[in-house]
Amino acid sequence: MSVTDLRDLPASTPFPSGALPDGWSKGVFRTEAFPEEPVLEVRDLCRSFPAGGPGGAAVLANDRVSLTVGPGEVVALLGPNGAGKSTFLRQVAGQLCPTRGSIRVAGVDMVASPREAKEALSVIPQEGTPYGGCTVREFVRMFARLKGVENTEVSLLVSGILDGLSLRREADTLIRNLSGGYKRRVMMAAAMAGRHPRLMLLDEPTTGLDPTSRRSVWEVIQRLRDRGLGILLTTHYLEEAETLADRVVILLGGRVLADGTVSEVRRRFPVGGRLEVRGLDGLSTVARREAMGLVKGWPVISRSSSWMRLQLTDPFAPEAVGLARSLTALGALATLGTPSLEDVYLDLVGDPEALV
Repeated sequence: MSVTDLRDLPASTPFPSGALPDGWSKGVFRTEAFPEEPVLEVRDLCRSFPAGGPGGAAVLANDRVSLTVGPGEVVALLGPNGAGKSTFLRQVAGQLCPTRGSIRVAGVDMVASPREAKEALSVIPQEGTPYGGCTVREFVRMFARLKGVENTEVSLLVSGILDGLSLRREADTLIRNLSGGYKRRVMMAAAMAGRHPRLMLLDEPTTGLDPTSRRSVWEVIQRLRDRGLGILLTTHYLEEAETLADRVVILLGGRVLADGTVSEVRRRFPVGGRLEVRGLDGLSTVARREAMGLVKGWPVISRSSSWMRLQLTDPFAPEAVGLARSLTALGALATLGTPSLEDVYLDLVGDPEALV
C-alpha cells in the first residue's frame, strides 16, 4: 500500500482505478483498491403512504424503482413534481423505511444496518446552508468532530479537504462573506469530513445560484467524481444534468421511465431534430398570423404563448432551413438543432410546465 498526502496532489488528480478516498480521515488517500461494486444499489424499491381519508386508496410514491451508482459516477435523478424523487432520496438517506425492496450503500443494507451504511454516505439537502458566523475551516472542523474524527487527525483532514476543493484561500474567511457558490462548496467540504465517504446525495445543488456560481459548483462535483466518489443528484436544470451526469434516470408516477446515458436516452426521441421558435409574443398581429401559417402542419413538441418546438425528421433538410429563415425574417428567433435532453424529457413526461 502506498500513501500520498492529498495536499501534494494537483486538484485534478483522479484516484487510481478501483480506489476510493479511504484516507480522507488522515488527510491522505491510499491506493488500496475497493471492490468494483456499486456504491449505491437499489432494487425494486416501493414506498406507499396511507390514504388521506377513510376508504381512500394508499398512495404509491415509489413503484419498483431500481437504480445503481458506481464509484466515480454521477447519476442525475429527474422528474416532475410528485414523481417520487424526494421520497426516493429520503429512503436512500435512511430517513424513511421502504415498504418493499432493498437499499445497499457501499454493500451495506440501509434498513438492516443503517448506522454502518450512513458512515459511507454524505447528504447535502437543498435547503442546507452553512452557519455564517464561523470561518470555513472552523465549520468543516466542527463537522469532522461531529462525525467522530479524532482530534489528533482533524487538522490534517480539514487541510486536505479544503485544498482538494480549492478552498484554501477562503479557509479563514467568515462564511457569511462568501458567495452562494462558495457556500455550496463549503457544504460539500463539510459533507466529505467523515471517515469513509463513498456516496454523496445532492438535492438540487445549484438552485438559486447565478450562472458563475453554478459552474463553480459543477467544477467541484466533477472533481469529486474524478476522485472516485459516487454522486446521485436531483436538479431543476436539464442543462446541468446533460453537463454533469454519466447517466440520467427519469421518474414519472413513482416509476422509472428512462435510465441510461444522455446519448442513450436521446435515442428514445422519435425524431431526428427540432426547430425552436422564440419571440412569438413580440411579433405584430400580421407577422404572428403569418408565422402560424408557416408552421401549420409541422408536428409540435411543446408550445406556449411566446415559443414553440417543432419536430423535424432532418433539421438540416432544405425545407427545414427555409422555414427557419422565413420565421427569422418575420422577427422571430428560430434555431435548428438535434434533440436536447430537454426535448426528450418533454416528450417523455408530456408537460412543459412540469420541467423540474
